[in-house]
Amino acid sequence: MKILSILAAVQRFVLRKGVWYWVTLLCLLILGAFASHRLKEDTQDTSLTDLRYWLYRHQLGMQSRAPDYPRRTAIVTIEDDDYWGNDFAGRSPLRRDLLAKILDKLSQAGVNTVVLDVDLRSPDPEHPDIDFAGYRQEDEALLNSIRAACAQGQTIVLGASVVVGKKGEYDQAPSIYSLALASDPQRLSCVKTGYMQLPADMRLVPGLLTLGSGQGVESLSLATIGCIDPTAYRTATNHPERGFHFSRYLSEEAFGQRDGKRFRFSWHDLQQADLPELRKALADRVVLVGGAWHMFAKGQGPVVDRYNSPMGPMPGVFLHANFIEALHGERGTFAPVSDTAGEILEWSLAIVLAVIGSLEIHALWKWGVLAISIVISFALSYILLENLGIFLDFLVPLVILIGHTLVHEFLTMREEIKLLEEGGHT
Repeated sequence: MKILSILAAVQRFVLRKGVWYWVTLLCLLILGAFASHRLKEDTQDTSLTDLRYWLYRHQLGMQSRAPDYPRRTAIVTIEDDDYWGNDFAGRSPLRRDLLAKILDKLSQAGVNTVVLDVDLRSPDPEHPDIDFAGYRQEDEALLNSIRAACAQGQTIVLGASVVVGKKGEYDQAPSIYSLALASDPQRLSCVKTGYMQLPADMRLVPGLLTLGSGQGVESLSLATIGCIDPTAYRTATNHPERGFHFSRYLSEEAFGQRDGKRFRFSWHDLQQADLPELRKALADRVVLVGGAWHMFAKGQGPVVDRYNSPMGPMPGVFLHANFIEALHGERGTFAPVSDTAGEILEWSLAIVLAVIGSLEIHALWKWGVLAISIVISFALSYILLENLGIFLDFLVPLVILIGHTLVHEFLTMREEIKLLEEGGHT
C-alpha cells in the first residue's frame, strides 16, 4: 500500500507540472549531455580553454604536496641572444654541430640523460638518408657526439615528428638520424626516440600513440621515463584504456634559480659555465634542450614553439619537462574519472536541480540549491583527487549546473509573465 501511495503522489506531482514542463526537462538533459561532450572535446575555444586551465590550476593548488621547483629535470634553452647571435645566426634548421657541442658539454658535466626537443626531421620524407650537402658535415658531428655519449653509458632521447597520413592515420616522419639508427644499432644503442607533438589539452600527459601501421610510438616524456624509471613507466602504461593521465604543473619561473641551484641554462650560460658548476647543477638530472627565441627577430614576434598551458604560455621544452616531472613524481599524475561515472554525476545533478526547480518554493531557495550543488561538486572533485588519484573535470558539471539553472529560471519567469498577462485580461 505504501508503494501505491508513493506512486500516486508522484503521479499527482508529474501531472501538476504539466507535460510540457517534463518535455522541456528532457530537452535540457539531452542538451546538457551534448554540451558535456563538446566541453570535453573542444580545445580550440581560447576563452573556454583559459577558464578550464584556470580551474585546473586552482584545483591542484588546493593540495599542499605540489612541488614548486623541478625535482628531476633541468633545461638548456636557445634564447634570443643565442639564436639571433653569430653562432646560430637565425638559421633554420638549427646548426647540428652546435647541438653536438651542447651534448659534449653535458657529457663532460656528467649528465646521464639528455633529451633533444629539436626538430630533426628529414627534408625529404621519401629519402631519409638524404640531407642538404651543406648540412651533412653538421649531421655527422651530431651523430658522432651521440655515439660518444653512448660509449660513456649515457642515454640520448631524440625528438621525432608524427604527421597525419593521407588516410587520416598517424605516421612517423623520417628524421636525419633514422638511417644511422638502422645501420649502426650497436654504437647508437643508447638512443631512444619519442614524438614531440603535444596534446591539444595541455593538462594531459602525452603517452603511447598508435600509428597507422599498428605500431605504437611513445611520447618524448614517456620515452624518457622508460629510461630513468621503469616502475613509473609501467604505472603510466598499465591501463591504456583510461587514456592519458592528468598532470601537475610547474611554471616557467619555477625552472629558474632556487636556493643557490640552477635548473635552466642558455647556450651562452652553458658555454661560459665551468664544469664543477655544471656538475653540481645538472649531473643527477634529465637535461632537456629546446628553443625559446622569438620567431621574427630578437624580441620580435611570438616565441617559437610556445603553447598555452595551465601555468600560462610556455615553450614546449618546459611542457615536456613538466610531463617528465609528473610521470616521475609519486603523486604527479591523476587518472581521469571514467566517462560513465562523469555522465552519471552530470545527469544526477541536472535531474536533482530539475526536480527542485519544479517545487513551489522561493527562487532564493532554488539558487541556494545551485550554490550547494557547486560546493558539493567541488568537494567531490577534491576528495577524488586527494584520496583516489582520480581527476574530475570541474568545468563540465559547473557549466551544466549554471546553464540548467539559468534556462529553468528563464522558463519560470516566462510562465509567471504569461499568468500575469492572463490575469490582466480577465
